[in-house]
Amino acid sequence: MKMNVILEKADSNWCAYTPDDGFCIVATGRTRDKVIEQFQGALFQHLEAMKSEGLEVPDVTELEIREVVPLSSQAA
Repeated sequence: MKMNVILEKADSNWCAYTPDDGFCIVATGRTRDKVIEQFQGALFQHLEAMKSEGLEVPDVTELEIREVVPLSSQAA
């Protein structure tokens, strides 16, 4: 299963989250690479918690990363 992940750049860090139903996974990091690493760690912890609770665990095999890029005021 492919999981959608949104990346956004803030002033001093990055944020990653999933818009998929049934998941509430958020991570932050100083760099784009670090936030992806943090997100993967949070995802693995979430899936392990689901297993330990006896819930059905989706077979996440890849992340589809979409990056939010703000429009420049000069783009119009």
